[in-house]
Amino acid sequence: MHVSLAFSTAILLFCAQSAFSSRVVKRSEDLRHQVLGELNEFRAKFADAAQVSNMNELTYDLELEKVASQYNSCHLDRDTWKRLEHNEMNYYLYKKQLENDFVEYAAFHRNDTEELKKLFGNGDLFVAALQPNVNKVGCYHFPSLCVHKIWSLAAKFTDVKRSTVRGLQHFTLDDTFYGKPGAHCSGKNTRGGLCKATD
Repeated sequence: MHVSLAFSTAILLFCAQSAFSSRVVKRSEDLRHQVLGELNEFRAKFADAAQVSNMNELTYDLELEKVASQYNSCHLDRDTWKRLEHNEMNYYLYKKQLENDFVEYAAFHRNDTEELKKLFGNGDLFVAALQPNVNKVGCYHFPSLCVHKIWSLAAKFTDVKRSTVRGLQHFTLDDTFYGKPGAHCSGKNTRGGLCKATD
């Protein structure tokens, strides 16, 4: 009797653990899918607004997720910040309003590519997220939200001064071509004007 009760309890615990694990995996997959969809939508809107003709559609990369997970907090030491901001392609998950304001600004300045290029540099909020030839991304969601002060040059296109940050995205890199979205793709393109990534 005791053996069968212990065996039944062990089976129930294993099933409960398996169900919990599958929910965690499902939640992780859902978050990955959501972030990838939001990022590709942002890239497509920007490509249309700024007439970027070689913007790749992103695919999710678990290895890049591992890299992003090394920065598991938005409260990083100074050396880590320097390395992250100047040597690696990354993007924080900011408020949607910031992205929308930038797309609107890009549409208004679409014929002034030099003005748009001035906004892209190491300190830029969007340099990694809107790098056209990037084709892979990995993301780490912070355990809790943090608030960042927004880059001062962003005052050109938004009134947002501070933003909550949900996580960090890490990317793979290249040049921007201007023209009709999809016109400079090396292969096929999506209905939204993004280039299909090729392996």
